[in-house]
Amino acid sequence: MGRYEIIVKVEEMKKRLDEKEFLSALKILETMDLRKVKNLNDIRVVADVYNLNGRYEEAIELYQKIYNKSKSRKVLFQLVSLSIKCHMIEEAERYLEEYERIAPRDISKYIFRYKLDKIKGEPYEVQIISLEEFKKVEYVEKWAYELAKLYYKIGDKDLCIRECSDIILWFGEGSYVEKAKLLRAYCSGEMDKSTIIEDIKRKASSDQTLN
Repeated sequence: MGRYEIIVKVEEMKKRLDEKEFLSALKILETMDLRKVKNLNDIRVVADVYNLNGRYEEAIELYQKIYNKSKSRKVLFQLVSLSIKCHMIEEAERYLEEYERIAPRDISKYIFRYKLDKIKGEPYEVQIISLEEFKKVEYVEKWAYELAKLYYKIGDKDLCIRECSDIILWFGEGSYVEKAKLLRAYCSGEMDKSTIIEDIKRKASSDQTLN
């Protein structure tokens, strides 16, 4: 396989990735001799193909190779994300420490820390710290709802209800708003668990009918 053929196949894989045809990109990759892929940008495309097809360990190996040479923040982001996804705790801790050093203002560090602490089984109070820090700089319904659940788990119903109310007020509609409404109703005693379960089933059945 010559350099020209590598260029052609890499460009074709990039096109397939842009079109969300991840499996198709992987099939192209499997026709290549990766020992001959030397260019870091080309290796990055190969790593992305592995990543988007769920072949995380192979992706991590390539991202690490790229990072060792480029010290790219974007590549390190992938290393943190994938090592957490694969429950590679020691590696994730090391990558996250490095990420916090080179990108101290990136708020992604709070979500990374939350996910890693959750995997490690850290106390809920520890997990809460990261989500509260994230909330100070950006309010996202998914993580706000996670925070509300943690408040419930530590037995602080008042904070749980307040957080659920904030989610409903800020976002108005959507799946997390509906979840927040149910959690708030349960914490406030407006609905019991069996009623909530029935409500969830009814909504799921309604969604299936609409689809």
